Amino acid sequence: MYFSALRHLLLILSLLVGSCCLLAAQGTMPVPLSRQEQDTKSAEVRELVSKYCRLDYDGARLDGQGWGKMEPLIAWKDNPEYAEINIISRYTVDPEPVESHGKYTVTVHYRLLGSYNLVTGYVPERPNTPQDAEYTVTDDKGDLRISDLENNLPHPSRAAMVKWLNDKLNATQDELAKKRYQDALSRLQAQPPSPLPKE
Repeated sequence: MYFSALRHLLLILSLLVGSCCLLAAQGTMPVPLSRQEQDTKSAEVRELVSKYCRLDYDGARLDGQGWGKMEPLIAWKDNPEYAEINIISRYTVDPEPVESHGKYTVTVHYRLLGSYNLVTGYVPERPNTPQDAEYTVTDDKGDLRISDLENNLPHPSRAAMVKWLNDKLNATQDELAKKRYQDALSRLQAQPPSPLPKE
């Protein structure tokens, strides 16, 4: 009788432990979003990437003051170093992010005007050369941040780049650098102005 009661007690205890484990496992499983919640989240992800692209287009990556506006949108702290700048005429953000395990991939389509290498200068591209880049947005308990970029070079507009080149030209005493900036300005200003970006 003692062993029967002990066996009965162990059975109840094991059932309780098993039930607790099952409930704990269910509590950590992600709950699928409803269609409306998915649409809202997709719109928020797209809006986040659009804000980043707009600031980049306006030249925020080119100066220290503008970078502060981008910090709330991204998961890293500092402006990534770059040796080249891709000047664009426009960009388009895909309307439907692709979701996988709490991360969203958004494709941005750029139209390049040319590339400015910090050492060798400006090289124009064929008008509106396409360039695509994937942005990864991570959802950390409702806090959306861009956590990775396929192409982390700055993508300013022609107008933002012209301003940056003029600022650099006015600040330098180096003759070679002056020549590089003047040459880049001449080539870039010979190209048609950037239309407003499509978002």
